[in-house]
Amino acid sequence: MKYSLRALLRPKASINMLKTILHIDYDSFFASVEQQANPFLRGKPIGVTGSSLSRGVVCAASREAKKFGVKTGMPLFEAKKICPDIIPVKGDGSKYSYIQKKTLEIFTKYTDTIEPFSIDESFLDVTQTLPFFDNALSLSKSIKENLRAEFGDYITCSIGISFNKLLAKLASDINKPDGVCLIDESNLQEILITRKLTDFCGIGRRIEARLNAIGVHTVAGLQEAPFEILYQEFGIAEANFLKDLSFGKGNLNVNPLCYKREKPKSIGHQHTLSTNTSNPITIKQNIHRLCEMASKRLRTYSMVGKTIHLSIRSSNREWFGKHSTLLYPTNSEQDIYEVCCDILESMKWKKSTRLVGVSISNLQEENSLTLNLFADHTKSQTILKTKDLINNTFGDFTMVTADTIKADRTKGKISSFLRYL
Repeated sequence: MKYSLRALLRPKASINMLKTILHIDYDSFFASVEQQANPFLRGKPIGVTGSSLSRGVVCAASREAKKFGVKTGMPLFEAKKICPDIIPVKGDGSKYSYIQKKTLEIFTKYTDTIEPFSIDESFLDVTQTLPFFDNALSLSKSIKENLRAEFGDYITCSIGISFNKLLAKLASDINKPDGVCLIDESNLQEILITRKLTDFCGIGRRIEARLNAIGVHTVAGLQEAPFEILYQEFGIAEANFLKDLSFGKGNLNVNPLCYKREKPKSIGHQHTLSTNTSNPITIKQNIHRLCEMASKRLRTYSMVGKTIHLSIRSSNREWFGKHSTLLYPTNSEQDIYEVCCDILESMKWKKSTRLVGVSISNLQEENSLTLNLFADHTKSQTILKTKDLINNTFGDFTMVTADTIKADRTKGKISSFLRYL
């Protein structure tokens, strides 16, 4: 997950050398977790995929697969061309969420100023606690030992240390995998001018292309570029961002408020079918499965929604979608599924289908409603909460609606994560 340039820097920022910021980034996270969980996969090229092992894209590649050029987002069929021995592995979000939760708990041993940046990376401000660990390198070593003891040898991380978040994130990429890099006054300029423009969080391919178009191809070139040229191309704010970035300037504090998960604005799931099909029963079975998954997430957040959107991708990769808004919000899978069936019927869908998706938006807190207290509603809510309790205890899809039994097995939660097998 990447944030915008403004999420990391502010214009005319200065280097605050009194702070010590760590950026901790797991190496090949999803793939490493799967290799730790399954000894058969260790040392082999694997590609973590969505719910399909034969279609879709590589969500994460192991170190062994990366050596062949396999990259995140690469279609699986292309990955197999350059790495014929790659092993597709279905991603399991429950493992990754478990690791993140336990990781954040471990980080609290070192500081209470923690900002998760994505599921596999976080910023830590250890300025106040650093004296207890001699120096930042000793502290980083201690963190690595704690993570290894908790999760095993195959799940490693790289740590960047510097004055601010920009430089700490830059540093964490320098000695991957399983490395540590410190950027301080003594090596700052040397490291900056040896990095590519796209090594910096905030410079993507499009911004790089625009910089190249005005004659800026390197970090040194960006440092030397006249501000007027940057201003003409990017405007005052972005020109300031880029100029400050080239000198490693940034003073945004680590924000522990990010530790608290925000309520979503929409919830949904989509699934690439195991085989293309025109069978309306099969299509509905898989839509119903997605309605189950989405409604369960709504209840997890204690939220309800009014707008249901059904999206379908045909076998020739054309997208079709339609939504419907209810009079009253719901988090009932049956309500959501009935709306999806009505939408499907109104679309007069007969095409060969590759992918289906269901999402719910126009969300609000469940407890903000005047709840319907009729017996039928109360009974259905009791059933759904009981179903959630069973699936949370024994794993998703332990208890399912009968007509989804033959649906594809989409990604779900397992009941436990075993560190060693």
